[in-house]
Amino acid sequence: MDLKEIKQNIKKSWNWIWNSDSILSWIVALILIFIVVKFIFFPSLSLIFGTSLPLAGVESSSMDHRAIKYCTKYDSNLNCLAKSQDYEICGIKFNKKTNLNSDEYWKTCGQWYEEKNISQQQFSDFSMKNGFHKGDIIIVWGRFTPRIGDIIIFQPDSESSAPHPIIHRIVDIDNGIIQTKGDHNREQLAGNQFYNTDETNINESQIIGKAILKIPYLGWLKIWMIDLFKKIF
Repeated sequence: MDLKEIKQNIKKSWNWIWNSDSILSWIVALILIFIVVKFIFFPSLSLIFGTSLPLAGVESSSMDHRAIKYCTKYDSNLNCLAKSQDYEICGIKFNKKTNLNSDEYWKTCGQWYEEKNISQQQFSDFSMKNGFHKGDIIIVWGRFTPRIGDIIIFQPDSESSAPHPIIHRIVDIDNGIIQTKGDHNREQLAGNQFYNTDETNINESQIIGKAILKIPYLGWLKIWMIDLFKKIF
């Protein structure tokens, strides 16, 4: 087979993959897309952004600046079975879902930060000062020096059974030990009842990267697929 025939066969195969309506061509196309994303796209992003996790999907509401319903009952796998009738943020209850602007957020949640010597003016200068939502995609940068106010993605401590990295805001740095807190949460995680996670004693070696940009809602596709998979299997 000469070079011309090889080119013709490649062209024919390419045309079949992308233009055919057969089930087999769809399967082959999906496999190719997976290979490109898994072995070319993500490794390239990791190299560029200097982190093993250049894109992170937000799977909880711990950075949400809205008063939202919370889970009141879990199954053995920690899937939510029932939600509250009221709405909550930072331990404060609301009678309806409420979007808090910067001033409202500080009136509701600011006391905790003030006790950590973080003022409203300082908080207003933090990156992503209005937080983000479950289902957002976060772009992560790995080459940085941690500072108070940064939102970092980090691996939980060795005692934790949390299945995924955590994305919270730095609230304290002391002799290389970092503390974080979710903007939505009432308190820091310290011996969390579900995953036994401690975010009051984070080493830089646990840090995966820093959140630099959010893409709203794009992560919901992954969350829906995971939920569907759990229901099926």
